Amino acid sequence: MSEQNVEVIKAEITPVLMDASAMVVTTPAEYTVASDFLKSIKAAQKKVQDFFAPMKQKAHEAHKAITSQETATLKPLLDAEAALKRNMLTFYQAQERIRIEAQRKAQEEADRQAAAERARLEREAARLKTPELKAERLEMAAAAVAPVVTVASAAPVIAGQSIRKTWRASVVNVDAVPREWMVVNMDALNAFARSTKGAVKVAGVEFVEVESLASGR
Repeated sequence: MSEQNVEVIKAEITPVLMDASAMVVTTPAEYTVASDFLKSIKAAQKKVQDFFAPMKQKAHEAHKAITSQETATLKPLLDAEAALKRNMLTFYQAQERIRIEAQRKAQEEADRQAAAERARLEREAARLKTPELKAERLEMAAAAVAPVVTVASAAPVIAGQSIRKTWRASVVNVDAVPREWMVVNMDALNAFARSTKGAVKVAGVEFVEVESLASGR
């Protein structure tokens, strides 16, 4: 495609554009003239489409061939990435289960020790006669709280990598899903409207006939 050829096409359709911009439709006679002139616009459109069609077809075929080769070459790498990520995620999840269980046991032990310390201090407070000392021991007992225990995972932290946790929905009972989460299938409804011409009623739907002007070349 050359810029010169494009300019030729533009020059050929310019008179049509100028005539179209000057045309008004306010009378039956002008409506008839406009109807005839639509054929000129359609012909100009076809001229432009015919001019670009071969170039578009060649570009499409070239893009399709390149994309096909890229996909075929890239697919083994994408499969390898997916498989390796699955293995790594399986290892991470196993280590996470181990970490959570170790953390649970460590927290239980810390809680047990804190509870034993509180009980010891409370027993001491019970044996003390001085109110001030008794209050002091009880205050110490109340402060004997186990720290929050954290256990690190054995899975190493790699720069540039992270485990992303995403919540997703899984519908288990479509009838119980709240109405505000439902999406109306407008494509299916429009197809039904065209096929029945609005003669068949659908609850909650109003079929409307929309007018548009069609013109052949």
